[in-house]
Amino acid sequence: MIVIATIMVFMVLLGAFTLMYQIFKLVVLDAESRGLKHPKFWGIFSLGGNNGGGGLILYLLGRNRFPSNMTNTAKELFVSRKKKAGLSLCFIAVGSIGLIFIALFGNF
Repeated sequence: MIVIATIMVFMVLLGAFTLMYQIFKLVVLDAESRGLKHPKFWGIFSLGGNNGGGGLILYLLGRNRFPSNMTNTAKELFVSRKKKAGLSLCFIAVGSIGLIFIALFGNF
């Protein structure tokens, strides 16, 4: 049972880190298409903040002043990154459900 719990913990961690990376790459790609200065800074800034989302909200509010000039290849990459982020969320959900199941019914 401990082996399965360890696998589930690593699933949650894998999902969390890949989600963080995908959000970083999405913000960098969006900032580059909008012509913002220092897009990697915006990507890192979007990951930090109070309760894990303050920087992303600030970026989303501040980017509205700049029109997006995203090319078709960048749009395809954007969609691909969003699908990978969704897969990361699935890893987090499955790992969390598995951990809850083990916590509740692990003694049987």
